[in-house]
Amino acid sequence: SSDTVQLLSRRFEIQTVGSAMKDVVQGEGVTGRQPVLTPGEVFEYTSTAPLSVRPIGTTEIAARMSGEYRYCTLKEGQDKATEEQVNKGQGEAGAQLATFHFVFPEEQRVKPVRPSDDDEDDEDEDTKPSVVAKPASTQSSAPATSSSSTPAATSTPASSLPGDPDMTSGNISITPNDSSDTLSSDVRVVVTSTYRPERSDAKLDKHCFAYNVRITNESKTNQSIQLVSRRFEIQTIGSANKDVVQGPGVTGRQPTLKPGESFEYTSTAPLSVRPMQDKTNVVARMSGEYNFVQLAGDGTTPLSSTPLKAELGAFHFILPE
Repeated sequence: SSDTVQLLSRRFEIQTVGSAMKDVVQGEGVTGRQPVLTPGEVFEYTSTAPLSVRPIGTTEIAARMSGEYRYCTLKEGQDKATEEQVNKGQGEAGAQLATFHFVFPEEQRVKPVRPSDDDEDDEDEDTKPSVVAKPASTQSSAPATSSSSTPAATSTPASSLPGDPDMTSGNISITPNDSSDTLSSDVRVVVTSTYRPERSDAKLDKHCFAYNVRITNESKTNQSIQLVSRRFEIQTIGSANKDVVQGPGVTGRQPTLKPGESFEYTSTAPLSVRPMQDKTNVVARMSGEYNFVQLAGDGTTPLSSTPLKAELGAFHFILPE
């Protein structure tokens, strides 16, 4: 083809082995860019997929992924797409990312999961969840009834949401916080974030952060709960839109929490973003919610198929001084 094209947005579907649902990740650009490619030109990038998944004995596969890149064709002399061509990120056509698999290395394959194994043995170093109040609560698998009664987990996220104007301009309108502590629906969600310089490369505009989340059941009525899904919104500095990430469970699990119990995990956010350090050290803002169901007295049967929401209060990924 003799056409010049501009990549506008991406949409990926990823399903870990053993999961009944796919996660959908989508947003504008590719690694924070919307590159223009003339005939014969190539755009190449490397990204990471920090998966929380346990091997199962019937396959070496950890996850399956597919997707699509949306693009538009530029006319002669045109250096970037018009708003009409962008069409809210949908562009004019799509280039398919064909299905491929993440495969466990030889030494991690076909290991039976023993209930006595420590939770952290099979985890990626960046996603080691642990129950900190009463460890017994994650030793049993999630009740089968919960996975079929979580309509929020199956909804399709918006392509992208309009971003906060202060993040787009770089003129942050609130005091930047790298943590938040939010109590809603008797569930407390505390998050803290830290910069990972050893996984970052400022010259390539790659900035990696770790964030630790602790979710605590603070019910005063002896009400047990089960976490069933999550939904996050993240906006990088200078971007006009937010990316939406949502899917079933939390780090591949749907933990049950009795009153006073907590579930804690650490995950990574490898961001491709060009900082605006003349204005702020903030490179991204994140918020979200965890959906959960209340359980009957037997500790396994959901009282309702409609989940409640525990808010993840907004916090920032902030570059060190």
